[in-house]
Amino acid sequence: MYNHNFVATALKLLILLLPCVLITLTGCGTVSQVAPSESNSQPLPIYKPGTTFVYSDGSWEVVTDSTPHQVTWRDHRGNVYEGSPDFTYSPENWRSADRKVSRRFTSRGNFMVGEVTSLWPLKKGKKAVITEFVISRKNGAPEKSYRRSWTCMVVGPEQVTVMAGEFYTWKIACRRYNNYQNLSKAKLREIRTWNYAPEINHYVLAQKQFFTGKADRRLELLAVLPTADGLPSSAQVKMQETFQKALEFQKSGDTIGWSTRGASLSGKITPTATFRLPDGRFSRQYVQTVKFGDEERTYYGLAIRNSEGKWEIPRRQ
Repeated sequence: MYNHNFVATALKLLILLLPCVLITLTGCGTVSQVAPSESNSQPLPIYKPGTTFVYSDGSWEVVTDSTPHQVTWRDHRGNVYEGSPDFTYSPENWRSADRKVSRRFTSRGNFMVGEVTSLWPLKKGKKAVITEFVISRKNGAPEKSYRRSWTCMVVGPEQVTVMAGEFYTWKIACRRYNNYQNLSKAKLREIRTWNYAPEINHYVLAQKQFFTGKADRRLELLAVLPTADGLPSSAQVKMQETFQKALEFQKSGDTIGWSTRGASLSGKITPTATFRLPDGRFSRQYVQTVKFGDEERTYYGLAIRNSEGKWEIPRRQ
């Protein structure tokens, strides 16, 4: 059973423990990625179907379909949404059991930015301005429509530490105003920021700051889970057994691997840091790699040892 306090406690613990207070004899987890250069651009992310992203509040979303121009997601509530791989845009289509939302976006050029509507490829200082038109339909209620005005910018490279580990990222910020026609007279309503990690092809930190009385929000990446679709049951069993064994017995920095007959599928797990929760339970950050034929993918995360001695990634069911 998912416990909201379980995740909240772990999040507070990691913030308090940074940069590192470990119970093992090994050092802190290290950043394995290459630091982004301010002069280099970063292409639009590419999402792999079946990949699941778990966040610090226990929510999660899985990629169900992906093309270079559109990604379809399903979240822990069963909601389905699709849109651009550019996550600074809200989904073009979103639907739940009783509601549907559609959006379209248009340029809102000005003399400083022009008609730029996308920050990708990312480069420090790049700006974009857009107007978002939204139509919301809820069963048994009148249709609602509204528009939003956004001004976005690539702030630049930034190193951040979240529950899943420490990452080199690109920081992106978008500001929403209440007047889409005249920004000089508009009031700032919201600021959204993302820290995009090229190693993960996704953001590891998303924050919302409201100027309307709503509570601010902070969402950290807790884990990225590999897909089990297409994997034979024997490979799934070996991967899970090795995951449990690595987190239970391996010291931070030590790697243990697994493979199938013929080594067509293989992987390895490396714990990178170990913490102890106030209630006595252990949590560990780790790096997992899975090799699918000639392609190798890397997944970062944090797991917590439950009362039964099993390591699990806490998420909503």
